[in-house]
Amino acid sequence: MAKRRLTDQQKRRIASNKNSLSKLQDSTDTSTDNRIFNGLVVSHHGRKLVVETEDSQQYDCKLRQNLGDIACGDSVVIQVDKKDHGVVLAVNERSNLLEKTGFAGQAKAVAANIGQVVVVCSVEPEPNDYLIDRYLTAAENLPAEALIVINKIDLLNDDNKAVIETIKQTYRKIGYRLIETSIKKDTGLSELKAALKNTTSILVGLSGVGKSSLVKMLLPDIEIRIGEISTVSKEGKHTTTVSSLYHLPDGGSLIDSPGVRDFTPCHRDKEDVVNGFIELRPYRGYCKFSNCTHTSEPGCAITEALQKGELSLQRVNSFKKMLDDLENPVR
Repeated sequence: MAKRRLTDQQKRRIASNKNSLSKLQDSTDTSTDNRIFNGLVVSHHGRKLVVETEDSQQYDCKLRQNLGDIACGDSVVIQVDKKDHGVVLAVNERSNLLEKTGFAGQAKAVAANIGQVVVVCSVEPEPNDYLIDRYLTAAENLPAEALIVINKIDLLNDDNKAVIETIKQTYRKIGYRLIETSIKKDTGLSELKAALKNTTSILVGLSGVGKSSLVKMLLPDIEIRIGEISTVSKEGKHTTTVSSLYHLPDGGSLIDSPGVRDFTPCHRDKEDVVNGFIELRPYRGYCKFSNCTHTSEPGCAITEALQKGELSLQRVNSFKKMLDDLENPVR
């Protein structure tokens, strides 16, 4: 396989990481019993981390109290003792951090240094367009590429075909790439593999949409428990309990995060929400009132565009609901 070319941003990050490592080596006890390494967080569960060093060695590590949230994909500096027990000393500069709103409205780290957010939905359970929109706004504000995967396409029938077709048309029209996949019928899997090359991707989506099955297909040598759809609720059972990063055989890395039934991105303000909807960006600054809430004011550029058929009603409804969620968060 040809050697991957580094981007300028990656070169700067590597140089910064080496500088951080050098400073820590100068200030830390580096006797023969203690070694200092740069590493990548490849597994995260609470305060338990597994860090992979540049020579592909993996160490169980504890986390210092004052380092804040650390996530899968973080580049860190660790100290390892003679028993191969590690301690995280520092977190290197991030290119981005995906967060969700956790308990009491506090931000909770999900994954770091992401190049692509892969939003996985499925024919069954039926796609939740508002959840898809929330993931997409999170991707746009990182920023990172966004890819939508409709899985279990083999379950398509006369009852659900219209819903899936609407999803496809809505998101393709505004420029998102969409791949239809089926493990059973080997549909779209080669296309998905190609889309994951040479970047770090994270799979997000409701439990039961088949994220773990896709990971098992992409990484056949990794044991991933596959959940079954509840026959009563048709909602998936949570099968991934630890966030993990895997290196893909054809290049790139994949972060598999715990399944979520809900996702609220951490928007700082209204501008974050607008920026998260790519088709709304051209209308920024064109409302009659500078403090327009885009809900009921006259002269709202977004409302007028909707009335002209330039925007999707579903997407505008998602946008307005997201603004309302921002102003009235659930505690």
